[in-house]
Amino acid sequence: MKRTIFLILFHLSLGMYAQEMETVLEKLLEKHPEIRSLNSELISKRGNANHDTTYPDPKIGVAFRNYPTRSYSLNDKEYDTPGMTGIEYSVSQEIPFPGKLTLQGKTSKLNEIEFSHFVKSRQNQFLFEYLSNLIRLKSAEKKVLFNELIQKTLESQKKISTSTYATGNSSLSQSLKLQVEGTLAKEKEIELNRDKEIAIASFYYFENNTDLSKEQILKVDTSHYLFRKKEFLFSQKDKLISRLAENPNYKLSTVALERSKQESKLASILHAPDTEVFFSYMKRRNRIYTVDDGPFNYQIMDNTEYRGDLFSFGVNVRVPVWSFFSKHEIDTRSEENVKSKNFELERNKIFLESSLKKLQVTMESLENQLNLIQKQLIPELEKTQLALTSQFGAGKINLSEVLNTKLDIYKAHISAEEIEEKRAITLLMILDLTDYLYIKDK
Repeated sequence: MKRTIFLILFHLSLGMYAQEMETVLEKLLEKHPEIRSLNSELISKRGNANHDTTYPDPKIGVAFRNYPTRSYSLNDKEYDTPGMTGIEYSVSQEIPFPGKLTLQGKTSKLNEIEFSHFVKSRQNQFLFEYLSNLIRLKSAEKKVLFNELIQKTLESQKKISTSTYATGNSSLSQSLKLQVEGTLAKEKEIELNRDKEIAIASFYYFENNTDLSKEQILKVDTSHYLFRKKEFLFSQKDKLISRLAENPNYKLSTVALERSKQESKLASILHAPDTEVFFSYMKRRNRIYTVDDGPFNYQIMDNTEYRGDLFSFGVNVRVPVWSFFSKHEIDTRSEENVKSKNFELERNKIFLESSLKKLQVTMESLENQLNLIQKQLIPELEKTQLALTSQFGAGKINLSEVLNTKLDIYKAHISAEEIEEKRAITLLMILDLTDYLYIKDK
């Protein structure tokens, strides 16, 4: 009955702590300035992708035209360029080469999708950094406690050795050896406290500008989260290789390859002729008379010129004269860029598969090593301690032998914590590779 109640409470605590962990991760992704900056940039790229398919805006112009008369001449020839002045209105429309806007839109859209995978990759890395720091902090706290027990035990041994040395029942070397071990334990304490303080200091980055308090960030229990993730990965063991296709970096390489292909097509028509159609109209000033400004005769003339309005219509075509000579270089650049992205995709696939296999081997080795310490070494040491305690009670051995075994037990616990920390970090790395770091377990 007690076992049943314990199991029920254990599973309830799993749900409670898992929900708390998911809540903290969700708030970090929602409120942290780094992630919000990436999300804003993604929205910006989305707007840019929609804009690149927009047709070029027409150009509208207004100009004041003044065509001067030939007022001065070396001879007495009649003036043949009478004055014309007026306001000219013009409108022109650029017409891109067919397919250019479509390819620009596809390229920008793929650039947006590529950046969205980068954002997802950075989110995973962000959570990995937070969780790994949290794991190191919890591990350092436990190791500090065991190291304190080691120091206390060594202090007891030192007192016993000092008293027995005074009575001539132990050698000076034994006391000096215990003194050295005590100094090493203090040095280990400095190291562990440094690791602990560094881990705590690193959480300032995650705490800043979020709705989470420092206590909420530090006090989340990672063991239940890791337990559930470990069980989930075990259930998906046969699917992990195929799951690598969901890795954000792999998806990013896939989209980058497709984008390079579209950019290659766009480059082939980048210098293709663009056309611009224009129309202009000028309303000339109405002049119903002119003035003859001859050398000695100034009078109004009734023989005026024709004063009709002016207009023009035409087409401008940009001819790729000079860019034609660099077409080979452009084609080579595009071709090599596609090859580069293809090789990068292949490299990422091989790298992810190799990394997953190495992490799985590491995980299995750490599991075996941890099981050996927790289920065999520590129980054996505890049995040895019980046996030695009985012998000490019977007066067959001294207390130092019992304390030596207790020291071995504490050291075994520290070794187990170090392996547990490595195993947890390895588990996080597998979750990161397979993009299972932050999803709802099925």
